[in-house]
Amino acid sequence: MRTVDQILSDAADGNRPATAESELPLPRFSRTRHIESVRALSQINGWRTTGFLVFHWALIIAAMLAAGYSGHWAVYLVAAFVVASRMQAFGVMLHDGAHYLLYKNRSVNDVVSDLFIAFPIGMSTTLYRRTHFRHHRFANTEEDQDLAAQREEHEWFEWPKTRWGCFVTMLRSLLGINAHRSWILFKHWAPWYHLMKPVDAAFPMRARVLYVLSMIFVYSFFAIAIKISPQITFSLMALYVLSGITLLNLINRVRATAEHLGTEQTHELNATRTVIPNLCERIMIAPHGVNYHLEHHLFPSVPGCNLAKLHNELMQDEEFREHAHVTKSYAGVIRELMTPRQNDESPSPTG
Repeated sequence: MRTVDQILSDAADGNRPATAESELPLPRFSRTRHIESVRALSQINGWRTTGFLVFHWALIIAAMLAAGYSGHWAVYLVAAFVVASRMQAFGVMLHDGAHYLLYKNRSVNDVVSDLFIAFPIGMSTTLYRRTHFRHHRFANTEEDQDLAAQREEHEWFEWPKTRWGCFVTMLRSLLGINAHRSWILFKHWAPWYHLMKPVDAAFPMRARVLYVLSMIFVYSFFAIAIKISPQITFSLMALYVLSGITLLNLINRVRATAEHLGTEQTHELNATRTVIPNLCERIMIAPHGVNYHLEHHLFPSVPGCNLAKLHNELMQDEEFREHAHVTKSYAGVIRELMTPRQNDESPSPTG
């Protein structure tokens, strides 16, 4: 089994093992009959993007101000849920930014994505784009670094589990005990980790300059805030960081696990899972249509906010209805993964 580092290093050098699968030999879904609808749903709305950014940042700022002003542990707990859920929303918007779906102008897309979405969660739009496009090209194969990362981690890859094993895995994620394992992939997206490396298309000079300037601004702001009120400033900094390595850690692992693991892999439409979340799951785990992962793989030009409409249209397609892997709720995903496959001699991690 090749590691994420080996896969991406070989890709950077232009090398790939001759025996590596580049695509799964699965029956393909015909896209031609949906071309006109997809073209209409692929329209990019920059005003909508800006509105979402203002909304998410307003929620984060309000939650943190409320926590700092009250000083009560219960308010901090509620604020942690707000911050973690909005970080998840930023992660999904970053995904759209990687596909150039935030703004029509690609330079504006990348600058706004970096400054207001990617950098605040420790990532770079262009660095993420480099690996994410590979995931689309090699999904579920030996060249898919996302799959390799789950294999390296083991904990969220090996299913089915006992109920106790599932509980422990969830608890470890919620407590942030396994957060360090996200470094397997995260280091390939972290701007500070690549800052002193040679300039390339994956992390161009513009992005590096923006990152340095944004860090100067952020640390200057913190320095002033600490001088004014050190106790509140440090507590809010801890709130932001801990929300990311605990709640967000669990949220992201559930989302990532739901996308491809435990699917049938007999048709293009059942090699990726779409999840229909309940309201709480939509707020915490699946904002901006990230739950429609099958639809995204089929038509990556459609912005996340339009994927629900695309799903509704595709459900009118007999071929899609027959083969698509659609699961009701993320709790339903866990139940699927906890159930051994019928007619299998021994359950495998990927089903």
